[in-house]
Amino acid sequence: MSSDRPQAETEIRQPTYDEFKKIRPVWTTSLRRGIEYAVFRFGLFLGRKLSLPQLQKMGRGVGSFAYRVLRKDRGIVEKQLELIFPEFDAEQRNQWTRECFGHFGQMLFEFLSLPQIVFNEANLLEVENEEALTNAVQAEKGVILLAMHSGNWELISAYAKRSGLKMNAATTNFPDARVNELIESQREHGNMEILRRGSSTAIRKLLSCLRNKEVLVLAIDQDTNVLSTWVPFFGIPAKTPVGAAVFALKTGASVVSYNVIRQANGTFRMRFETLGNFVRQHPEMEQDVYAVTRKMNLHLEQRIRENPQQWAWFHRRWRHRPSEEELRKMKALEQYVIESSSKLN
Repeated sequence: MSSDRPQAETEIRQPTYDEFKKIRPVWTTSLRRGIEYAVFRFGLFLGRKLSLPQLQKMGRGVGSFAYRVLRKDRGIVEKQLELIFPEFDAEQRNQWTRECFGHFGQMLFEFLSLPQIVFNEANLLEVENEEALTNAVQAEKGVILLAMHSGNWELISAYAKRSGLKMNAATTNFPDARVNELIESQREHGNMEILRRGSSTAIRKLLSCLRNKEVLVLAIDQDTNVLSTWVPFFGIPAKTPVGAAVFALKTGASVVSYNVIRQANGTFRMRFETLGNFVRQHPEMEQDVYAVTRKMNLHLEQRIRENPQQWAWFHRRWRHRPSEEELRKMKALEQYVIESSSKLN
């Protein structure tokens, strides 16, 4: 896929999600969180007691049930797949939707048994192009490991244990602090530390791990409440976190991506890919951040297209809409980057 997508593609209609809003009375919040906490605790109990194949089978069942009863979540998946893959017929997109729910049902139950997977990772995880990461680590400038919410991205924890590399993963907070603690206890071990975004010390900690020549795991493929800019994603203006691009430009850290794809036999294939090192090339920092983030988004698009049923389509990726001024700025940056790239080539 060419990195110089025509500017006209950014004119694709931005989706709306009004029809999928979930109206929940405020008074139910505490009750729902209490139930979520209790269910999660029970799930962790099952994760310790059952084998991985048993948990995966349960997960497929839960995913199939969710596909049937969670009408609004299913609608989000269907709407976004139709928008991004209009060239495929409805039958193919419906198949991807069913597979998406089944996949994430399995992933939920795999997360409940993550310590078990970390312990037995040699029999579950096949790694490809590992030298992309090891070469970046050996450069001793720190590594930004670009994650995507596709396949089972949580298994980077298992790889950290295998490789002995010190990794730090930046994550967003779950609304319930009790659940946050349980999630972190699943993810963390001697080689994996979780850094919560949103705190006053978060940016300092993220930069510190790069200065210590460690690996920082970041994801930019979701619409979250962190510092972001507008960059096309599948040709549609998308609110995209800028942290990975800013850190790469400021520190000189190598950028490597990883993708963990589920295999039919219940195992996983992890592939690393080199995106490179990024230096200032344009007069304004904003232009450089846009160019780097744009390249990252294009790379993520390519990987998602390879296994569309394993990406988190129920996430409302385009839930925020740019203002007219933000859209004009994005188009101007897009045009500038394309023209600059043409001159360099």
